[in-house]
Order: sequence, then C-alpha cells, then structure tokens
Amino acid sequence: MGDAEPQLAVERDQRARVAAFSVSAGLLLFAGSLWSALIEAKNPTVGLLQGLAPALHGAASATIDPRTLQEQFMTNHQVTLILAALLSAVGAVAMSFPLRYLAAAERLRSPAPSPIVGYLARYAPIVMAVFLPAYELSLVIGAHSYLSGSARTAAAITASTGGPVRFGFAIIVTLAELAVAGAFVMVGLRSMRVGLLTRMMGIVAILSGVLFLVPLTPLPVVQALWLIFFGATLQQFGGRPLPEAWTVAEARPWPPSQSTRGQRRQPRPSRGSRAPAAVPEPALPRGPSPSASKKRKRRR
Repeated sequence: MGDAEPQLAVERDQRARVAAFSVSAGLLLFAGSLWSALIEAKNPTVGLLQGLAPALHGAASATIDPRTLQEQFMTNHQVTLILAALLSAVGAVAMSFPLRYLAAAERLRSPAPSPIVGYLARYAPIVMAVFLPAYELSLVIGAHSYLSGSARTAAAITASTGGPVRFGFAIIVTLAELAVAGAFVMVGLRSMRVGLLTRMMGIVAILSGVLFLVPLTPLPVVQALWLIFFGATLQQFGGRPLPEAWTVAEARPWPPSQSTRGQRRQPRPSRGSRAPAAVPEPALPRGPSPSASKKRKRRR
C-alpha cells in the first residue's frame, strides 16, 4: 500500500486537468465531425444514370468525368474542410489524456495488467490526429492537380486523386481508428472490472469503441458523450462520489446484481442426475368421527 500512495497522489493532482481534457475532447470531436458533415452535405453526388450515361451512348468513358464537380467542390471548400479535420485532430489529441489516465489507474489496480492497453491509449489517438488532416490535405492537393490539367477524363482524375501516398494515408488512418476502437473497448472493459467505472460507463465505453469500427451515424455522438460524462465523473459533478476503487490502490469489483445472486444460490441439477422424488407428507391421526360417537350413545 505504501508503494501505491505516490500513484494515488498523482491521480488526485491530475484529476481536474484530465477532466478538462476529457470534456474538451468530447466537444471538439463532435464539433469537428459536425462541421465536416455540414460541408459534405453540399457535395454534389454522381447519380446512377449520370454514371451510366457514357455506356448508354456507346462510349467507353465520358468526355468530361462527372466527378469533376466533386473536385471543384473540394477546392472551393478546401479551407473549411482542412479546419474541420484539424478540429477533430485536436479533439483526438485531447482524447489521449483521459484514456492514458484511466489505463494507468487500471494497471495499478489490476491483478494481471496488460501493457497493450497503455500503448493503445497513448499512441492511437496521436496517430489518428496526425494522419487525419494529412489525408484531407492530400485530397485537396489531388483536386488542385486534376483541375490544373487539361484532361477531364476518368484516368486523369484517378491519377490525381490516387497514388501510393494517399493510399498509404488512408491505410494509416483506418489502422489508427481500429487502434482507438481497441483502446476504448479494452480500457472500458478492464476499468469496469476493477471498479474504476460503473457498469453503465463501462458498457458505453465499449459501445463507443464498436461505433468507431461500425459508425451508425456520421457524428461521434456516443464517443463525445462518454468523454464528457467521464470528465464530469472525475469532477464529481452533481455531488456524486467517485467509485470506491479510486480511493484505494486495489480492485473493488462491483457486486453482482440481485437477479444474478439468486441464480448463483440455486444449484442447478446436472443432466445425468434425476430430480429427487417428492416425499409425501405424513398423514395426521384422525380423531373419532361424530357419527361414531352418536352410535355409541344409542347403544348405551
């Protein structure tokens, strides 16, 4: 316990700062994604008939590729698109602070700590913050390269917007999102097991990681809410105390629910064993019936 006292003191000193970073990360992530979604909503799309028009006229490809409008839209909104990506990147950097803080606290209290959780919490958000704006910038540069040339064919737009550099950026961003999802799932699950997070907060953290992999909406609503609520939890917003595991240097798992306790207390018979036969209750001795007493009186 004496070796853990310095770590507990560090956690108390960093709690207010981590809470501020957590709330800021949630707001910045949501604001950057919302800004980018509002811009992309105005992006002209290529319809099915528009894409099939060259084949319907017997041409191998269109004289002017219909995706030209999309590249013009990107160059016209290049500043706002890059700023929105930078805003999300700053939110990702701020997100690393609560994840690292929670991973370090879990490692102190876990009977079997895992170094992978700390690495994911530390480096995954930083990698995503670096390569997300870089990928957006590469798309803008490709759009400028395409529009500055004379050709407007599909081959020209593929050559301008493709390439190994942009493909590498896309792969790194995808891997970084996978790592961030793994950090949310592992940190949330392990912290819930040692009692640092309530069951609700742990489940929402796991759900946030899954939504990084399968985004049901274009906005990170669940991830932003978890970050904001975690910051409010550290600050004991609303007078709610911290879980007991934050005050000691050992795991304090949450007790099972009442339904789980009832199921554990009732032993389940095995498949091969038979249920014991019901033992009939012993019959109570019967007293003399009123008719028998009447017959005795008559005989007398």
